[in-house]
Amino acid sequence: MNFSGKDCVVIGGGPAGSSFAAIVKKYNPALNVTVLEQAHFPRYHIGESLIPAANNVLRELELYEDLQRSTFIKKMGIVFVWGEERKPWSADYLRLKEVPSQFGGSDIIDVTGQDFRGVIDRLGYMDTPVTAFNVRRAEYDLMLLNQARNFGAEVREGTRASAIVRDAEGRIEGVQWEDDRGQKGTIMTPFVLDASGLGSFMTKGARDYDPDMSNFAVYGYLSNAEWKVTFNGSRDRSTVFIATVENGWIWYFPISPDIMSVGVVTRSHHFKSKMRDGDLAGLWWETVLSCPEIADLVKNATLRTDMLPGGQRIAVSQDWSSWARTPVGEGWAAAGDAAIFVDPILSSGVTLALQSGYRAACTFNTARTRPEIPAGPLWNAYATYIRGEYGSFLKMARHFYGANRAAHSWWSEAQRIVNPFGRLKLDDHQSFTMATAGFFPAPRTNTQEVTASLIEHLSGRQASAEAMLKESVTVDTRDITEDAYEVLTRFRLDVRTEPPSPLGTPDTPSAPAGQLDVFYDLVTDDNDFAHRLAVYPCRIAPALAPVVNRMNTSSSVRELLQDAPSLLPAGFARPEDLRRSVIEIVRVANLKGFVRLYTPRSPELISVHNAQGVEAICQI
Repeated sequence: MNFSGKDCVVIGGGPAGSSFAAIVKKYNPALNVTVLEQAHFPRYHIGESLIPAANNVLRELELYEDLQRSTFIKKMGIVFVWGEERKPWSADYLRLKEVPSQFGGSDIIDVTGQDFRGVIDRLGYMDTPVTAFNVRRAEYDLMLLNQARNFGAEVREGTRASAIVRDAEGRIEGVQWEDDRGQKGTIMTPFVLDASGLGSFMTKGARDYDPDMSNFAVYGYLSNAEWKVTFNGSRDRSTVFIATVENGWIWYFPISPDIMSVGVVTRSHHFKSKMRDGDLAGLWWETVLSCPEIADLVKNATLRTDMLPGGQRIAVSQDWSSWARTPVGEGWAAAGDAAIFVDPILSSGVTLALQSGYRAACTFNTARTRPEIPAGPLWNAYATYIRGEYGSFLKMARHFYGANRAAHSWWSEAQRIVNPFGRLKLDDHQSFTMATAGFFPAPRTNTQEVTASLIEHLSGRQASAEAMLKESVTVDTRDITEDAYEVLTRFRLDVRTEPPSPLGTPDTPSAPAGQLDVFYDLVTDDNDFAHRLAVYPCRIAPALAPVVNRMNTSSSVRELLQDAPSLLPAGFARPEDLRRSVIEIVRVANLKGFVRLYTPRSPELISVHNAQGVEAICQI
């Protein structure tokens, strides 16, 4: 047996694993990182369309310019034909240039968890074209894996992880491996990143599946197919075209000038019924030709045999939305599909893999650099991030598969997710464009009401700066002192992390590159609250944890205000500052959806008579 030691081992060399290994090594070149990849690259993989939210990670990987110069098709947006009217409507990424938000007098979109400056700068003009890429995954994934090598990671292709080694207390000590030459060994390591895709090495048997999001995708590649969308007749840029058909929907987009990726997505029950005769190609052709917007484009096309493994013409995979019940544990974390798989409808898979791999790497780097912060809360903050990021796409996908197929319905749903308070100057179509591009912006304000709202002068300590609520949107400004509230999910005050703010403030020093800002916020582990608003970042002083804990068992703002002074050390804050802070915490909990504020009905006095006919006044 071969034994060696590493700082971390990555299981899987796809986009999530490669981006994790590359970013860890880029910012910590002295660390030893090994990637175990079962296949030999280049290898085929489905999921060929990126969205613009990936671009910032690609820049961090120092690959964005290479992709711009490559022969990969530049993706300018998505065109949908969805519903009975069959009227095309589009998400045009170039329209992102037109999307403004006010911050300090300058127009900018501030996207929680992302640096949006690479798309739109403070003056409102585009730094680079707002595009994405349609890629040939064999070449694209090899590019990512080689970049991990270039930054110094050890990559072992043709090598699979076979088991996890733990000590007597259950802590991870290493990973056993076996390669395709029959050699075996153990890599001793205190940390494992599971990027094994739907194989979910660390969470096998511990995943939940969405019963309403179980589909099959049947796909192939065509030569001599006509393009649905071109720009000035050019064969280097296009859009993804998506159209509904009777039993599902179709994707249609080029990944090179003469390679058209065409997929049919259908419900599991319909797929299984059609497969009784085993004619996969027949199902694919029948469905493609049933789409009036595509049928004429493929009349001279032929299926290629050089794209799929083994010379296949048609392949199939099951698209069943699922997620690990917990994407983190002591000494390990999951990224990409190993953490959560959404659905191909919004082309989010590769982008989310890149984002989660990058975020996991920054979390790992932060944990290494800041040992004073317990690793458990840091990784729980990572789990909160990916639940919110994936949860937004999952919510949109569920809405797509819902009963209402009107275009305006999709735009309106995107507006609710992207712009819940209407504070950004977005119309429904712009909101939808941002959602499909992977941008779920959080409007931030710079007003005295926000920046000084949460314990402005805590006993004159330095902690007061940390306690200020920098990033809240205080929508409900009325007096809520007499309100009651219903707790919808249990929550707590715990560690949160975000990339350093591109806007920065003197009170919030930015973390070094490749690391994360660490603060405290209201969080929950409830997957039903995994959406962008629930993970909206609000900085709250950690000393206020007893107030947050009491809030979970109370139901009255007035009662909470009365209890707060006894929950904190005597003289901790001036009464007026503490009062304001408690009210702000309630507002934040309401903003995130953890509680529901309401004003109790005033008692009504009525006259009743008892059995003896004596009148009494009662409250109802």
